[in-house]
Amino acid sequence: MKWQSVLVSAPMPFISRIFSVLALLPLATQAFAAPAEFWYSHSGAAASAIADVCRSFNAQREDGDRLHCIRQGTYEQTLQKTVAAYRAGIGPALVEIYDVATPDMLLGGATQAVDTVMADHQRAYSDDTFLPALRRYYSDDHGTLAAQPFAASTAVFYTHRKALAAAGISEPPATWEAFDTALRALKRSGHTCPVVTEFSPWIWLEQTSAAQGTHVAIRAAGTDHYQFNKGTHVRLMTDLARWTAEGLVRHQDSTRSGQQGLAFATGDCAMLLDSTGSWNVMHGDLESDIEVSALPIYANTQRRANVPGGSSLWVMRGHSVHDYRVVSEFLAFVLQPDNQLMFSARTGYLPVTQAAAARLQSSAQKPSAVAVGLAALNDIDGQPSAPLRCGFITLMRLIWSQEMENALAGRQSVDHALRQTTMRANELLSLFQQMHQAQTSNSALDTHPGGASRATLHLLAKRPVQLSEIGRADDRFREQALSDKNLHSSEVTP
Repeated sequence: MKWQSVLVSAPMPFISRIFSVLALLPLATQAFAAPAEFWYSHSGAAASAIADVCRSFNAQREDGDRLHCIRQGTYEQTLQKTVAAYRAGIGPALVEIYDVATPDMLLGGATQAVDTVMADHQRAYSDDTFLPALRRYYSDDHGTLAAQPFAASTAVFYTHRKALAAAGISEPPATWEAFDTALRALKRSGHTCPVVTEFSPWIWLEQTSAAQGTHVAIRAAGTDHYQFNKGTHVRLMTDLARWTAEGLVRHQDSTRSGQQGLAFATGDCAMLLDSTGSWNVMHGDLESDIEVSALPIYANTQRRANVPGGSSLWVMRGHSVHDYRVVSEFLAFVLQPDNQLMFSARTGYLPVTQAAAARLQSSAQKPSAVAVGLAALNDIDGQPSAPLRCGFITLMRLIWSQEMENALAGRQSVDHALRQTTMRANELLSLFQQMHQAQTSNSALDTHPGGASRATLHLLAKRPVQLSEIGRADDRFREQALSDKNLHSSEVTP
């Protein structure tokens, strides 16, 4: 049975509850195999770059001191395999986890702070090692760095110079008002795809709100609350609905390639709002025609910093001192400026250290998406934005997408969609906080077989996901982990 055959979208607090319970078990019961393993995600250029970093690290090392690097699939697949393997006592020493799982990794109790691991092996970070936005995002409430930033990204604005020039537009739109003008000019000039998008909430909600200085969530009296129905986000979504209704915005599914990055890279579409990580598909005959700039904001407002996305590297509990030494050496190796710049050049991900970022920005030859992305992580005062680290972020994104899909299709108003999104997401957020408060006070929740709370299943059943499979799938994960000694469903880098 393949691992992929049992993957489902389990809610994040369910995952952290598994970690929290297992963290109380004696670590001696976990028999991890040698050598130490590093599980990572990605495919294509990023996977190739990670594999090369692993090969370079292992090249001059003895067999017993090598790190076994294993590609596990998507971010979600890697996370779920990690949960299953941890339960079975055969998980990796180091794992790449995507940004939205950060709250649960922090609360789960299954990891060791990377700050501590590095200090224990005489490789302590300095205060200025990492970009401030990344250090802030992956630190706990006490300022301790919990995970090492890895495949970092943020959102930028891609445009084709020739397409804009043909429409009489001399420079990329810096404001949403100019964006509106450019859309109409492109359509008048005969362009069938002024802008392409997949309507990702990471772009259209989180990144645009950060750049605009609009808070997606606020904390009051120690409690988080989403507020999608306030501020400039309502205005932008109203504009987006209008642009969509007028045929000025194309969904990626309606393009020849079916993917927004490729639709833009091939010249089929004139503009694109996407991750810096998309730069790796931009290389080709049209690369010189591509310009990269910051996300638009509304006129007469002040630009604020974007928020980082991507992934980080987490050190799992229950391994030997030897394994942690190898992991600490690998983490330090990854941070070497040459390795940072190689990884950035091949993937479009941002360098995560200040030293590598300074070298890139002073270089005559640099991926422009990366340079723009680095600049976007700080506002005019040099300050990063507050990170969005609420619970149920993946489910919040799904709710936003559902409600906005109905709004963009004309089945409900934007105002109603955002009110519904706010209400539904806050219900989930309230439950998330209740669950973790219960864990902190050591009071048990009534649970569904497999570990998810009945309240969670009842509330989440409002969305079209096969949540009844969560408990059974978790048991299947464990059975598969125990029966599959290698756990290697994909590529292995020796």
